[in-house]
Amino acid sequence: MSSHRATSLPDGRSASLQEFGHAGEVVLLLPGAGADRMALGLQGRALQAAGYRALSLDYPGLGLATGSLPQDVSDLARYAFAALDNLGVERCHILGQSLGSAVAQEMALLAPTRTASLILLATWGRQDDFLELRSRIVNLIVRQSLAERLALLPYFMASRDLIASLGSSGDSGLGLRGSRAVSDETMAHYLSLARDRDRLPRLAQLNLPCLVLAGERDLMTPWEYAKEVADAIVGARFHLLSGPRSSHLFHYELGDATNQEILKFLRSVAPTL
Repeated sequence: MSSHRATSLPDGRSASLQEFGHAGEVVLLLPGAGADRMALGLQGRALQAAGYRALSLDYPGLGLATGSLPQDVSDLARYAFAALDNLGVERCHILGQSLGSAVAQEMALLAPTRTASLILLATWGRQDDFLELRSRIVNLIVRQSLAERLALLPYFMASRDLIASLGSSGDSGLGLRGSRAVSDETMAHYLSLARDRDRLPRLAQLNLPCLVLAGERDLMTPWEYAKEVADAIVGARFHLLSGPRSSHLFHYELGDATNQEILKFLRSVAPTL
């Protein structure tokens, strides 16, 4: 069972979170661009079953969160910390997928003492010509009709098998539910946040446990970019999920394998649980 939490922030925004479990160490879940708080539901339920308290965050203008859109990734990191402050959470593990992984990196850089560990899924640490081209293509796609958007975006995000099972209707499991409720401009805004500055040199400053998970067949963020992040963070662990379902959405398509790695990592850094 999970429950919804809403809390008003000092800047006038209203934060929205899904709470999985009410006891144990806290794991903050940060979804990808355009996704709502349930996009990491498989991870939230697995963490709850293992004795953790998982809090999955809606971003402003997505899901049930309201208020001005974030100016950049740093703004989104401060928004997440403000939500944690209102819930009385001083320190937690932070798990981010895609855009959420960039926010997780920024949170750790802004407040390392508040970050118990980092778990980064489908991540990257720099913007190059390839990722810039991918961003431009995706931004063109999100400005199409809703039916076209949901039909085309899975090409970058999902495996062939999942695409075939969806047909042209899309599916909430893709983590795109937020995209159905917001404007093209809001979707494009969040995708633009992924075109972030080079963080790799800054990541070398971090000294905390870190797990980086990547999908062998991720077309959105190829696994080599995640490996760069793992190499930049001293002592970070890197694990590559492989096979035909190792897409950008491997956390959904390979949910059991993903959760197994996450829980193994958390138990190693928090052995008392």
